[in-house]
Amino acid sequence: MNMISILFLVFLMVLSQSSMANVDETGGYRILITSSLDENGMPIDEIDSIQLDHKLFYIFSEWNLPAGDYRYSCIIYDGDRRVVNSQYNTFKSDGSNFNFWCSHDLDKSTDKPGDWYAEMGIEDFGSANIYFTVTEDNIRKSLIGKWDWSNQEDSCNTDHVINISFNDTGTKMYHSSQSGMRLTTSDESYEEIVYSILSEGDKYLRTIVINETQKTDNGEMFLWDLVLKDDKSFCWKQSEWPEGHCTEKLIKCAK
Repeated sequence: MNMISILFLVFLMVLSQSSMANVDETGGYRILITSSLDENGMPIDEIDSIQLDHKLFYIFSEWNLPAGDYRYSCIIYDGDRRVVNSQYNTFKSDGSNFNFWCSHDLDKSTDKPGDWYAEMGIEDFGSANIYFTVTEDNIRKSLIGKWDWSNQEDSCNTDHVINISFNDTGTKMYHSSQSGMRLTTSDESYEEIVYSILSEGDKYLRTIVINETQKTDNGEMFLWDLVLKDDKSFCWKQSEWPEGHCTEKLIKCAK
């Protein structure tokens, strides 16, 4: 992207944000990207980027409208300005605030990372654009944080949660816990386990444990595959285990 294009994109982003009026006043509105909606159809968070493996995301807007009949639209464009979703509908406003949204289910076979944007509008009333980024999958970003075994009776208790972090280059992964941790190949308890990352894919990290003392029958270090099930769970597969065999899941703790 050349400098002129970058400046133009920044200008449009600023224009879009500054054009939002106070939603508490008639004619006001707000627009945002959220990773999910709660049971009342309200956004659970506000984000400006989303990973390809997250899949479903929402463009949410709230409008303060006078009573009347309206037609609304929502169009989502990818980084190549290809329309990936469009939605049109009519509604009757009683003069109170009105929410509407559209969504897109990311598909790795067709969707690509890039600078995406969406247009939300009320016919003959107003419109707004919002820009956001769709990024490549980042398994390390998904793993950073606190985890615990799903079969724990008091899962995510502060004492025995496992904190996962990485070094600056992403070549080493650190697991630490106040209560200590054990590997299935050893009875020794560790306050911290250090993994060296040998290879990776969209959903796995192939590692060796730096402080592991036991070896395979051939005298080699055990290989451990961290297999990401989704954004909030993973399991371990040891290299000697048959295909499909995995440990109990670990789940991500909310805090």
